[in-house]
Amino acid sequence: MAGSRASRDLTKGSIFGHIIRLVAPMSFGILAMMLVGVIDAYWVGRLGTEQQAAVQFVFPVSMLVISVAIGLGAGAVSVVARAAGRGDSGRTRRMATDALSLSIVTVLAVSLSGIPLIDPIFRAMGATDKMLPHVREYMIIWFSGIVLVVGPMVASNLLRAMGDAITPSLIMILAAAINMILDPILIFGLGPIPALEVAGAALATVIANFIAFILAMAVLIIREKLVDLSWPGFETVLENWKEITRVGVPAACSNMIGPFSNTVVLSAAAPFGEPAVAGLGVGMRVEALAIIPLFALSGVIGPITGQNGGAYLVNRVREALVKSFLFCAGWGLFVAMLLFMVSGPLAPIFLSSEDGRAVAQIYWRIAPFAVAGYGVAMAASAGFNGLGRPFYGVACNVCRGLLLVAPLAWVGGQLGGVTGVIWGVFAANLIAGLTIVALVLRHAPLDVRDSRRNGAG
Repeated sequence: MAGSRASRDLTKGSIFGHIIRLVAPMSFGILAMMLVGVIDAYWVGRLGTEQQAAVQFVFPVSMLVISVAIGLGAGAVSVVARAAGRGDSGRTRRMATDALSLSIVTVLAVSLSGIPLIDPIFRAMGATDKMLPHVREYMIIWFSGIVLVVGPMVASNLLRAMGDAITPSLIMILAAAINMILDPILIFGLGPIPALEVAGAALATVIANFIAFILAMAVLIIREKLVDLSWPGFETVLENWKEITRVGVPAACSNMIGPFSNTVVLSAAAPFGEPAVAGLGVGMRVEALAIIPLFALSGVIGPITGQNGGAYLVNRVREALVKSFLFCAGWGLFVAMLLFMVSGPLAPIFLSSEDGRAVAQIYWRIAPFAVAGYGVAMAASAGFNGLGRPFYGVACNVCRGLLLVAPLAWVGGQLGGVTGVIWGVFAANLIAGLTIVALVLRHAPLDVRDSRRNGAG
């Protein structure tokens, strides 16, 4: 189904060919998962503006938490891809296994600490008393099942590190289909099943990902034999966890910057009312749907730079980054033109209030024209993670999210209301993209960095 391991060797063949081969199936998988968010917004929107605004507040926070596991997965991808590039199969299996265990332990800790912090977190974000009960319903279920949400993500990252993008995409599509089927049933009820409303949307996500987790683990254990069930000793596990977290912890922090900056953008819009939050949130979600190939690119560039860096093929690493930046520019322009043309008829599909529709339309006519800069930041960050240089990846996301998006969106809101927030996002992405391309290609080291003296991993 996914070809032999030899056919997935990313150190040989056309770099752009590998990018397209990996991006295409992953885009379909991400499309399916993104559609879940859009379908959630559609069904929850039928409940009312307060419920929809609550779910828009939930989205960046849930992504913030998932970013912790994504970061640890990035650490695993880095180590596994570099080991695979060198043909070190024993280390590949061991690190894949320890990456899974580390992610599960970490996410359990996040879950236990997150539930009691729901109210203070969302009050600080600006959620109103009318929104909070709906936020609470969703997040309690989501936090309780977060291991089942994160598990398939980590397993999929490990498969992509081996050059397989088809299998994890098929699993993602299946999970999304189950989620979308369960959404209206659990939200509105059917027969003996009660209407759970906002909580139903969260429960549908947990159930669908539970099935995906079982399938992904079966592939890792049975087909890929990437799970080593032997016990190497606590000292060895700790050493491997340390190596994973050397890349994973900075990558996790880096991945949290994007959701954090989105949270700031929504918070900057909160003083202008619930329709502004709902309209901006829907605008951002639909844009995210349109730039799925850029998200897919950020998921596959790490394995490409990791395997080639592990094989000491620096010229192929540079070529991968250059072609990924060109891909971002081309797709970003296409998306901007498309959303500009369809913004009018698109807004009423997701928003019931006239004010919310107006905000979404303004967003789609401005922000996407600089979204390529967002893709460049993601691709560069993931590429450096693959090389074992996570702090360069952190620098890319700090430049975009903390130094530009957050302050410019906030200042824009103070000067020009919700439209000013949108212009702030546009300016931030444009400046970030141009800056990162120049710095990465002229000054950043593109060789692999290993912490082990013997050169493995």
